[in-house]
Amino acid sequence: MDTSLHGDAFLSNDFSSEFQFDCAFGFDGEFDFGFGGNFNFLRAHESGFGGSPLGDDPFEYDGVSIDHSIEDYVAFRRRRRRRIRRTNRHFRIESVKKSCWYLQFLKPGITREMTHELSSSDRYGDFRHYFRMPLFKVEELTSLLIRRGYIEQPRSHFRRGEFRERSEIFVMSALYTLGNGASFRSLRAQTNISISECRKFFLRFVDAMVDMKDEFIYLPRNVGEMNRLERDYREVGLPGACGSVDVVHIKWGCCPTGDINRAKGKEGYPTFAYQCITDFNRRIIGIYGPTFGSRNDKDIVKTDPNVKKVGQGFMSRCYWRYYDEDGNVRTSKGMYLICDNGYLTWPTTICPHAHFDSTTLEGFFSTNLESVRKDVECTFGILKKRWKVLNNGILFRNIDVCDKVFTTCCCLHNFLLDLMERNNTRVGRGGPLENDGIWLSGNTVTEHDVDDTNAVLANKFVRRRAILAMHLRVSREIGPIGEEGE
Repeated sequence: MDTSLHGDAFLSNDFSSEFQFDCAFGFDGEFDFGFGGNFNFLRAHESGFGGSPLGDDPFEYDGVSIDHSIEDYVAFRRRRRRRIRRTNRHFRIESVKKSCWYLQFLKPGITREMTHELSSSDRYGDFRHYFRMPLFKVEELTSLLIRRGYIEQPRSHFRRGEFRERSEIFVMSALYTLGNGASFRSLRAQTNISISECRKFFLRFVDAMVDMKDEFIYLPRNVGEMNRLERDYREVGLPGACGSVDVVHIKWGCCPTGDINRAKGKEGYPTFAYQCITDFNRRIIGIYGPTFGSRNDKDIVKTDPNVKKVGQGFMSRCYWRYYDEDGNVRTSKGMYLICDNGYLTWPTTICPHAHFDSTTLEGFFSTNLESVRKDVECTFGILKKRWKVLNNGILFRNIDVCDKVFTTCCCLHNFLLDLMERNNTRVGRGGPLENDGIWLSGNTVTEHDVDDTNAVLANKFVRRRAILAMHLRVSREIGPIGEEGE
């Protein structure tokens, strides 16, 4: 390609002729623009720019054009519309007044009145089936939690408008979880409350019940309470008894792998054990635990502080009366607990005789003691059937949470004790009968060896049991000892 032709043609064009013009500023096209450097306004003004009809100085900034541009830009930035936020489809605050439980049980008017009536009279109704207690007990428990500050006022105006209804449904969700062993995910459709909120409240609920434990579960605190407790046992031929003691095993559904061998006991699956003391009316007055399920009753009772209080507290200095073989009223000091033969031979834990025929004095005493001691076994059955979370297995890995769940169930058991229907029918209290069918889980009488280190306690145990056996025979003939010993 021949570039010389193009180069000559470019040089042959005279571009300066295109810039020869006259303008209002009074300069001609001979002016050198100087594109190679920065333009100097001052030098250009001194070199021949004249006046202008627009002003005295054509190069003076008028403060209008650029100022208008900046203001428009800033105003445009401020007027820019924010993008409309899309609705959150994952979670939205719904009113609990549209939930299933509210519409079916709690709606004011005839619905709530019918729930009150049916839950109080029909123990097999829907409300009692779901929540294990009548509606007035739910209201009482809700008021207690609000008054103690365990349920706080919400911050939003929307939720404050339905604070009482939401609190009742929260309590019902916790009772539903304990009573049916249900998961938290199943509560979402029933309550219109998120899963995380139900879980958080459940943990707060069990913490609250553990904090109030001493108001529901306690040993006799004074002599007056001790006498009222001992009166029931005195009427059935066991003067001086203050409760029944036994160990219950609770299935641990989420036991850590490292604890399986220590937690696996006679049941064949991981459990944790609690030693409970109940009174004659099936009220739980003491719990100790949790311990691993591989520990037996003799090992647990050694470290139980409740049994220690019975043997060394003020109850060890309380007196009780009994009949001797001649029918005279005698006194003895120190209260005791009744138990099965899995316990140590201590004077504070009285168990039946081993391998005696029921027609003998010892067998008659053992039959009567076993029939009375079944109160603690019935209490365990009521606990596990009422609160299915104990029967199905507690699905928490942290043993502290498992402990709180069991303690909560015991507190609620005592909270509902005034609703329990009791009858006075008790087998094995008349004349001694052989094989009268009182063994609910098999005869608990087994052979056991007496530890030589506890020889003194064993001797006291033998003497006390003989006294009680003689008292039972005499009391069947002349009647129980009255309040004044007559």
